[in-house]
Amino acid sequence: MSNIITIPDPRTGFSMKVDGIQLNRPDLHVIAAELHIQNKDVLVENGVLTIFNTSQECQDIIDDNALASFVAMTIGISPESISEMTPVKAKPKVLDKNDFMDDEDEED
Repeated sequence: MSNIITIPDPRTGFSMKVDGIQLNRPDLHVIAAELHIQNKDVLVENGVLTIFNTSQECQDIIDDNALASFVAMTIGISPESISEMTPVKAKPKVLDKNDFMDDEDEED
């Protein structure tokens, strides 16, 4: 029996490269609030912003091909600062059961 548990994550969205600004936590919270998505659905790493589409408002903006413009307006940058927009799918979470098992040999 395997000790690995895989938890699927059905979220999909878009990643985009953002130039000319260092995004911080307050920026991500503003983007999430404006798109009516949860804070955990907006991520940034190495200048790449990822937004997972988890609300109808966000879907409407995506359907209008306006996500990059909307994000640019929300954080006050030029839409030309956003490039390399790519569809993404969230990676499933992988857990090892051994990380959660109590070690009977340990003393409290």
